[in-house]
Amino acid sequence: MRHCKRLVSAAVAAAVFAPLPVWAQLEEVIVTARKREESILKVPVVATVLGGAALEQYESGDLYNITERVPGLNFSAGTLSFGAQVSLRGVGTSVLNATLDQSIALNIDGMQMTQGLSYAIGMFDSSQVEVLKGPQALFYGKAAPGGVIAITTEDPGDELELIARYGYEVEAEEDRIDLIVSGPITDTLGVRLSGRMSELEGFRKNKGFAPDDPALAFGGVDPAEKNFAPKEDVMFRATAKWEPTERFAARVKFNYMKSELNGDAYATDFYSCPDGIVGPFGFQFINPNDNCKYDKKIYIVDVDPDVFVGVRNNGTPFNDMNQKFTTVDLSYELTDNWTIDSVTGYFDLNQDSMINGHSSGYLGPTIVADPGFRREDWTQELRLTSNYSGAWNFMFGAFYQDSDIEYVNNLLGNPSLGLPLQLNEGYQPIGIESTSLFGQVLWDVLPNLELAAGVRWTDEERTHEVVSTISGSPVIVPTATPKLATDDYSPELTATWTPTDTFTVFASYKEAFKAGSFDTVTIPAPGDEKSFDDEKVKGYEVGFKSELMDRQLAFNAALYYYEFSDMQVGSNINSPEGAIIITTNNAASSEITGVDLDFTYAPANVDGLTVYGALNYNQAEYDKFDTAPCWGGQLIQDGCNLLFDETTGDYSAQDLSGEQLLRAPELTGVIGVDYAFPVGQGMQVSMGWYTSYSDEYWVNTGYRRPDMQWDSYWTHNANIALHGPDEAWEIALIANNLEDEQVAGQCSNSNYQNGVVFGGVNTGSSEPGVAGIEELTCDVINRRSLWIRFSMDFAQFF
Repeated sequence: MRHCKRLVSAAVAAAVFAPLPVWAQLEEVIVTARKREESILKVPVVATVLGGAALEQYESGDLYNITERVPGLNFSAGTLSFGAQVSLRGVGTSVLNATLDQSIALNIDGMQMTQGLSYAIGMFDSSQVEVLKGPQALFYGKAAPGGVIAITTEDPGDELELIARYGYEVEAEEDRIDLIVSGPITDTLGVRLSGRMSELEGFRKNKGFAPDDPALAFGGVDPAEKNFAPKEDVMFRATAKWEPTERFAARVKFNYMKSELNGDAYATDFYSCPDGIVGPFGFQFINPNDNCKYDKKIYIVDVDPDVFVGVRNNGTPFNDMNQKFTTVDLSYELTDNWTIDSVTGYFDLNQDSMINGHSSGYLGPTIVADPGFRREDWTQELRLTSNYSGAWNFMFGAFYQDSDIEYVNNLLGNPSLGLPLQLNEGYQPIGIESTSLFGQVLWDVLPNLELAAGVRWTDEERTHEVVSTISGSPVIVPTATPKLATDDYSPELTATWTPTDTFTVFASYKEAFKAGSFDTVTIPAPGDEKSFDDEKVKGYEVGFKSELMDRQLAFNAALYYYEFSDMQVGSNINSPEGAIIITTNNAASSEITGVDLDFTYAPANVDGLTVYGALNYNQAEYDKFDTAPCWGGQLIQDGCNLLFDETTGDYSAQDLSGEQLLRAPELTGVIGVDYAFPVGQGMQVSMGWYTSYSDEYWVNTGYRRPDMQWDSYWTHNANIALHGPDEAWEIALIANNLEDEQVAGQCSNSNYQNGVVFGGVNTGSSEPGVAGIEELTCDVINRRSLWIRFSMDFAQFF
């Protein structure tokens, strides 16, 4: 009953947002959700579309910034090579594993990317972002069970552009420069070159410090960087578009990104210290000044290179990453009714990082993570699409992926605390070869009724090797499953009824899957099972899209229900030897039910005014998850009463069946207004404001109340800009998250108080240990930003 009341409240709120009747027309939005250019009004897909102007208006420099504009979309900052963890409608990846696919795929100019680090690619010079909700199996490379974020970048136009843009952000002291040169070279060839350089000091201050006596610091030294954390980014894109005939078009895009962050690479802050900050044996790993509250201060020390011999960057934590990818898009009209499209993609990623392994802010860390990550992808997609004027149309295609991944393990121990210097060392290559065939038939049963049926068949093979180098020479470590093979069919059925040009009703049935992979966080023992199987989803959506009041008001709604099986989650299992191990496996099933509502209103009697809003009510629950990991210090009477270990006499799992999924708030929403008006002499002022809301949600798989559940929050954003004649120049002030609401997407629990490795935490027992309950650290995904920005198109003065 409570859920029904929330659903009714969401519908009423959307109705209240609808303004009083006046008369106007909205601009048509074109999307490529089905790899055809179609009006968003006629496509049977729930999507949020942000144009290039909207992205610039609110300074959406990366994908994290769009979450507040898309209800139901949630990001967490990534750790090391795991990258961002993305959730949509409560569906997402919650496992710290660099070699599995994200449940939400990223697609940039036709190339699909599924590794979390890909989301660090900055959004600049983008023409459109489409967030497609629900399973997507037919149109974007490999199937994605939770949805797709599709970014289209700007192409060269018919006129010369010479754009320079400078921005300064006050909170992080960031300088950013954009340069764009674009225009026609010949009547058939256009070129666009765009680049971005940015340098920031950091949003927070690092107050960590080590004891004055190095002998008492146990490998900790004062941080070299007092800001948290200085970062330099360089991004570049080159685009060439060639249209020698009316039937043939070619487009090539080359992208490059380099990011260098000096200082501890990830913004983890102590959020909860249930038993204080001093360890039970007198250790002071947590800084004595740390209040264990989530604020703008952080306490992390660097590591002493004289203790951690061989550690990189002289002991100062860092994160260096470069990505480059190229897409070649060819389109040829074979006949008046058939077009063949080819998209070839190449992606190359290299990342190296080193961090203080348990966020110690006083004594040196017991462990230091110093890993590396490499990935190379080749993809090829071919599509044959018809465009008949009759009742039948078709699409057939094939997709191929060849990927090589290598995770480099390097975990150092603190010798001054009696640990071996080299705890774990080696590398783990993973190979992926995926082939799929797909097709769709569209049948116009009636002039206003379309039925579509499609399916994707996928054959994917993954191989896994483990090489240990801890002994100084490479040693092959045999695992239980060195190869995985997948053979899957993902069907999709849709019905689209358009009784008028301004009203569409649709219904769909969809299935999708995500291939299994391997755990690579540590070098396993011989014979360990490190593989996990596919994750699958099936379900339904029904909704309508409308343009009302002489096309002044767009109002859309959709209901959905999906079932997930064999979800890839972090859980506890019994090993063949009887030990309890934490791994990624297929331990959970879940049900996702909800509604999406949105509106856009542009009244005719107020030129330049647009009011918009959106709501997502989402009930995402584990149907069955009885091998969920316990939080450290959880006792039998607290629910840690499953998976008994006869060796230790303790339990290690709890039953989370019926709980919400990670990062799955029940209600999220946004409401905003944009207004532009002339001020004389060809100039124009534009201004905007929007407020977003999120219910509480879980931020850790331990599900400990109340500190592992993030409270509900509001954020407020505003901007104002003065534009010159013909957009020749712009001066803008942009403020995001005005109240500096601190928001986390992922929190990690560990025995930080006692150095992680020294024990004292009893889990699954009837009596607490001397170290009590594990502490919690959280990452920042949202922070206040205050921008002043100047732009000029010098071509307007020629």
